[in-house]
Amino acid sequence: MLLLHGDMRTARSWDAVARDLCDQFHVLSLDSRGHGDSDWPTTGYNFAERAKDLEAFCDALNLRNVLGVGHSTGGVVMSLLADTRRDIFERLTLLEPMVTVNEKFQRMVSTRATSPRRTWGSRPELYDYLKAHRMTGRWREDVIRDVVAHEAVKLPDGRLDMKWSPDSMKWSEREGDYLDLKPIFRRLDIPILFISSEGRADGFVELDPVMAELPDFSMLKIRNTEHNMYMNRPDAISWAINAFVQGQEVSGTI
Repeated sequence: MLLLHGDMRTARSWDAVARDLCDQFHVLSLDSRGHGDSDWPTTGYNFAERAKDLEAFCDALNLRNVLGVGHSTGGVVMSLLADTRRDIFERLTLLEPMVTVNEKFQRMVSTRATSPRRTWGSRPELYDYLKAHRMTGRWREDVIRDVVAHEAVKLPDGRLDMKWSPDSMKWSEREGDYLDLKPIFRRLDIPILFISSEGRADGFVELDPVMAELPDFSMLKIRNTEHNMYMNRPDAISWAINAFVQGQEVSGTI
């Protein structure tokens, strides 16, 4: 099983999910380019280049018939690779990938490249910040501690920053990088579970016709979650992944 994070996260954001699944599966989690402990080059962040990175990783480890689990941008990248390399993925669990990406979306996210970066004086200070924040404060306690321990890096001045490169978000990497996953979902001949958070479920009504057309495409909503739902309720995500892999019907709301 291969887990792939989205923008501004790292492989270690999956730790709670991996702990739940590691007894049943051989779980791998990858730091994407510009994130975590992977290299941070100044370019190479469009969707096609990210898919090539993932393809190279899978080929280097001879990964075939993989159970793919991707969140946000990670889900987009897995879908793109599955479309061109049918031998790599056996089935996909996609946690709120962007179904359509247009100029408006890319301009919005690219502002993060130039926004001032918040830093923290210590790991306890970072923990207190995450606990008090209206979004991250809803993450499970062990997830917050994983983030504090593994997703922050010490800067030369001794302060802590999060482990993602602003180059991964800059406009020059995102201009013209637009897509629509619906045709890809229709082409893929593998089971797909699309998971949405309660906070954003209404944004995926465009997938209703896809689900109606494709017998192996199912959708699940996770209560009491936002976009990083696997950090809000890792137990629910782990259950859904395991049930889906075992061939059980997974749909509706949990």
